[in-house]
Parts: sequence; C-alpha cells; structure tokens
Amino acid sequence: MSETDEILNYLNIKSQDELFNDIPDEMKVSINLGEPLDELSLIQLIEDLGKKNITDNMNFLGNGIYDRFIPPLVDEIIGRNEFLTSYTPYQPEISQGILHSLFEYQSIISDLTEMDVTNSSMYDGFTSLAEAVRMAYRINGKNEVLIPENIYKSQLSIIKNYTAGLNLNLITYGFGSDGFMDLEALKGKITDKTSAILVANPNFFGLIDENAFHVNEIKKDSILITYYDPISLGLIVPPGQYGTDIAVAEGQQLGIHMNYGGPLLGLFSFKKEYVHRSPGRIIGLSKDKQGRKAFVMTLQAREQHIRRARAMSNICSNQALLAVASLAYLSILGSDGLKKIALITMNKSKKLKKELGSNGVKPVFEGINFSDNLFYFDKQDILGKNNVSGGIKLSQLSEYSGYKNSSFFSVTEKTSDKNIEELAKIIGD
Repeated sequence: MSETDEILNYLNIKSQDELFNDIPDEMKVSINLGEPLDELSLIQLIEDLGKKNITDNMNFLGNGIYDRFIPPLVDEIIGRNEFLTSYTPYQPEISQGILHSLFEYQSIISDLTEMDVTNSSMYDGFTSLAEAVRMAYRINGKNEVLIPENIYKSQLSIIKNYTAGLNLNLITYGFGSDGFMDLEALKGKITDKTSAILVANPNFFGLIDENAFHVNEIKKDSILITYYDPISLGLIVPPGQYGTDIAVAEGQQLGIHMNYGGPLLGLFSFKKEYVHRSPGRIIGLSKDKQGRKAFVMTLQAREQHIRRARAMSNICSNQALLAVASLAYLSILGSDGLKKIALITMNKSKKLKKELGSNGVKPVFEGINFSDNLFYFDKQDILGKNNVSGGIKLSQLSEYSGYKNSSFFSVTEKTSDKNIEELAKIIGD
C-alpha cells in the first residue's frame, strides 16, 4: 500500500479530490506544470522565461501605485535586522526601538497632513478609506455616506464589504464640466442623516480640486473624510487646513517599491476628539520609573486586546516595516525635497498635456493635474505594440458612465521628457 493510499484510508475518503469537495467547481483551476524538474533545470527555465520580459518599456502607469525614485538609504535602513525581523510589539516595554520609530512615523505624517493624530499604520489606502467610513458611523451613528460618482470600483467594493453589516446608504454626488466637485449639488444632498462626505484631492480625475477646500463650509455636522496623495502635500494645502475630520491615503509613494502591487501602507489621521473611535493602534510617549522616555502603546482598541464587541477594528496587525520606510523617505527628503518632487511631478503633467495636446490627443479637463492625467484616447492596441505601459481606460477603473473613450496616463519625477515626447508621437494623429 502506497503512502497516499494509507492517508486516504486514514481519512476515510476514496480520492484526493474529496479533500476539496467544499470548493465550488467554478473556483477550481487545473494547471499543467509539466514533469518534475531538478533545481538546476528549474532555475534555468525561470531565467529563460525572464529573458522574455520587456525592459525598455515606457511607464505611464499610476492611479494608485507609482514608480518613484527611492533613495538607497531607505532600503538600507529597513533592511536592518531590528526593523526587518520585528513584529507587532505585544510586550511594548521591551520593544522600545520599534515603538520609537512608529511614534516618529505618526508624528511626521501628522505634520505632513496637519492633522492632530495619526495611528501607527493600516494595511493600505483603500482599506483605510473603508475604515474611515466605519469610524464616521461610530462617531455619529448616521447611515448616509456621500461619495463621488467617479470613485474607483475597487475602492467602492472595499467600502461596501467593510460596511456590509452597518446598513449604510451610499449616495453619489457629481461634478461640473471642469472636473471639480459640484458644491451646490453636494450641498443639496447633505441632510441630518449624513454621516460622512468622502472627498478625494487630487480627485479621481487626477485634478487638484479647488472645490474640495470648501466642503467644510457646507458639511454641517457630518464627518469630512479626505483621500489625499501624500506627495502632493509638498505643494497643495494639507487636509488639516480645510477642516478634514479623517484624512487617509495610500503611502506606497513614500519610499515603498511597487512590488507588483503590494504590500502597501495605509495612512490614517484624524482630529484628536475622535481618538477613541479610531482603528488600529497609537504609540504614545511616557516616562519610566527612572524618569526616562518610555514609548508605550497608548491605545490599541482592536479585537485582540479588548472585548470583540467593543473593538474599533478587526485589524490584527499593521505595516510597521513600511511605516518605517515612509519615515525614512520623508526624513531623507525633508520638506524642501518633498516640495521639489511634487513640483517636478506637476510640471511633468503640464508637459504631458501640452505634448499630447499638440499631437491631437486632447485632455478631458483643463485644470491642474498632479500625477494622473485623463485624455480622450482609446486605442490601447497602439500602446502594446510600442512598449508603452499605461493608457488605463476610465471605464476600467470606475463605474462612472461618462467620458467612455478616455484613458489615464500618469507621470512621476522619473518620467523623462524624452518619453513624454515619444508617447505623443506614438499616439498622436
């Protein structure tokens, strides 16, 4: 009797397939991996496959994850054993190093956003946004949330999943022909049932939305949630200055490699009066018996530490290593460096709009874009033939029904003027 037969007999089943009876057939995928290979042959096969990758493509992808320059010192710092191998500090009194780092991370993100408090990280930007909606509900108990009608499908899906048990009513609001949110229309939708208003700045068209700075004037007693771009704060007004109650963002741009889409970092800041309704954990500064500085986990209102029914979140870990990476990145750049990166990015967008426009590819909006730029363009087959990564259709990202023949091209400080000019020639008339 074979070893496999012995195991099947022990489990009282007839075949290995019975181990997976609870998996629906439509979810099962059969993959033919071929004959077994020795280690050397497998490595050679992987190398041969890798040679097929295109390494000279022009990258115009963005819309959430961006190819930015990362100073080598960032990787050097987070590669140190005390950061790379550390985990959630369950015994904070002996984890002073990582707690100190997370405390500084909280401080620098609070300074960047001009918000009162920042927690010591969330999983990513999109789940941070969903957690912000849940937090607003905990604060006021109201059940209507106003969201932009062009919100990304992925963000909307996560919000719906995270709030499924709360019976929230998600109501969309529109924008004007200039791509800015329509304040008058939004004002008409705010009622005594409005729990939160979700604002993106730069918005989901990639525009720096001037109207976003004035939502606080009409929001009444609802919670203002701002989804921001952390690099853009090198130039534009931070969310804390225009009355934001909860500010969230994706922190990948702050010294974190793209890594095929993850892991990521959720930035989560808020006003101090809402601290007891916030998810995750907060690191504080105290003193020990000898009067020395002592970093402590001030708040950790998650289900591992308090009664599950009273927990603010079921977040069971954080992104400590990536938080340290963002801390290192911002510390290395400083405020002047961040301003320089933001200015270069904005100027690259300006050049992109000018070059593509001169070649017959018109921008959808004339406003000021940061990284993401929306153009009237839908000939994606041209891009692949010319080794261009980008041109994401608006319809792929959002359920919004307008501007069907439009696509995004994104830039960073790494986007060369030469590539912008080449792109304009490739997709132009």
